[in-house]
Amino acid sequence: MIIKYEEEIKLLEEKLKDAEIRAEFAERSVAKLEKTIDDLEETLASAKEENVEIHQTLDQTLLELNNL
Repeated sequence: MIIKYEEEIKLLEEKLKDAEIRAEFAERSVAKLEKTIDDLEETLASAKEENVEIHQTLDQTLLELNNL
């Protein structure tokens, strides 16, 4: 009976180790994804700023052309 419990404990320890490894991998994956999201949000904000600047330049150019 004790041997059966020892085997069960060993099996549970192996499952725990595997679960911990999967959890660590998942945590690293989440960190990478969060970094990717941050980078994409920064790129989007930059593109939006550039778009506003282009629109302002275009509006100014059109205004100048209309005044000719």
